[in-house]
Amino acid sequence: MNGLPLLLTALGIGLLQGFVHCAGMCGPFVLAYSLSLGSATAGQEKQSFRTILIRAHLPHNIGRILMFTVLGAVFGAIGSFVNVAARTSGIQAIAAFVGGSLMVLWAIDEWRTGHGAGFLERYSLLRNKGMQSRLRIWMDRRDPLGAFLAGVLLGLHPCGLLFAMLITAAATGSAIKGAMLMLVFGIGTIPSLLTVATAGFYGRKRLQGRLFSNIAATLIALSGILFILRGMVINDWIPSVNPWLF
Repeated sequence: MNGLPLLLTALGIGLLQGFVHCAGMCGPFVLAYSLSLGSATAGQEKQSFRTILIRAHLPHNIGRILMFTVLGAVFGAIGSFVNVAARTSGIQAIAAFVGGSLMVLWAIDEWRTGHGAGFLERYSLLRNKGMQSRLRIWMDRRDPLGAFLAGVLLGLHPCGLLFAMLITAAATGSAIKGAMLMLVFGIGTIPSLLTVATAGFYGRKRLQGRLFSNIAATLIALSGILFILRGMVINDWIPSVNPWLF
């Protein structure tokens, strides 16, 4: 699976899971901007939401998506190296087989628990007190650079959804495709986080529901199956079904 279909899938997953997963995982951080910058403090005037949007949320999302893109390139490159190494054994597109299988397993865990691969969160950098202190410092700076650096750090926060998307990036077997996939995915998560930011400024309301989560898990599972089929096609184990997908 490659090209436009894969990018549209990544965008759809970002949009769907953004309101269910990202709003809960990263929502508290964007809420911190809206709630703290939206109130006056000693020596500082209350800022309008438009100012907060430009000076805090925009650079924060740029930093977060930039880190996603870099990670996507790294994982895509790893997938490419794995493919090259696997060719010595006569198996092509091994990254598609491994990545596709892991994507299906993640989707099953998401359907079952509603928090696929949630165990990864225990390894978050944000559990480190030094990282927590650094994040707090950057968020308290109340300037675009601090918001950008906070976004970069949060882009390294491991979660089940990010894991699934990085596995997808690795399955592409290309640093460029992996970077593009994570870039589009990151863009897809922006509406949900801006909604949380707006709600935090004017009055927070929690979004709940498993429907979008299950739909996104289904998309990832289907993508995983297509990657596995793509590997079979490349190895001439099955005929090419559709050149648009393979």
